[in-house]
Amino acid sequence: MTTEEQKAAFQQALRHERKKRGWSQRRLSRALGLSQSTVSYWEQGKSLPEPANAIELEHVLELESGALCHLLGYLRLSTMREAMTSVLNAVMTDPDLGEEERELLLTMYRQLVRQSRAKREAGQRGDGTGSRKRQHGS
Repeated sequence: MTTEEQKAAFQQALRHERKKRGWSQRRLSRALGLSQSTVSYWEQGKSLPEPANAIELEHVLELESGALCHLLGYLRLSTMREAMTSVLNAVMTDPDLGEEERELLLTMYRQLVRQSRAKREAGQRGDGTGSRKRQHGS
């Protein structure tokens, strides 16, 4: 959960980096393939970007990897992948589990991840910021 202090630091950093480049919210939103209101909501603290959008922000604004994600308390993608691999490895190598138990645990894990993503996306769409259209070549 992102704290109010983290949210404020993110808002300030995003606004600073955007203005440093002389970009409008519209220009940034187009580079991201998102609506202008999404960027506006982020800067106003009405919503926060999903981790994937925060990573894309870093890329579009040519920031160091993790610069904005860290402010939001998000783990770096490599860290998230390591954690996921760790969970999967634990399930696959536990000698007390048979093949059927392993398959059940992996199915449950995948389903929980899907449900979590769906909830986050539904929350984003609920405030008008969830539609993410990717533009090719941006």
